[in-house]
Amino acid sequence: MAVWADASGPAQIAYEVSASEDWVTRSARLMGRAGKRAVSLSIHRDDLGNWRVNGESVPEVTGLRDIDLGFTPATNTLPIRRMRAARQDGADLAGAWLDPDDWQLKPLPQHYERRGDNGWHYRSPSHDFTADLTIDGDGLVTDYPPLWIKEV
Repeated sequence: MAVWADASGPAQIAYEVSASEDWVTRSARLMGRAGKRAVSLSIHRDDLGNWRVNGESVPEVTGLRDIDLGFTPATNTLPIRRMRAARQDGADLAGAWLDPDDWQLKPLPQHYERRGDNGWHYRSPSHDFTADLTIDGDGLVTDYPPLWIKEV
């Protein structure tokens, strides 16, 4: 569950993301509200890399492996876990980004670079955005300044 102060008003979205054993997105389900807007999305990625949102094809993100939910850093865990398993210290990737401004999937170029045992530098060149992510031993993002910090 993510709760935040959205530009359109208070937001609360319950979500579930499923991934394959190799940390590639299989599906995501979201339900909640952002301001006055009700959000109910069922997102699926097939084995060929085709994405569907509520049954509708989204060809702009075909071939991308990761969902990136724009309202939570939880989905940053997927590429981080995959890179850690492959012993990669960095990669240029693109995610199927769910833009919380219009709730549409869009391709989002991203760069990840390992910074020690519990940190990764993240960069979104198209948004001129960078952040130093802190992860726990399981690769879950615990700190994503200035946007998010894990509550205990």
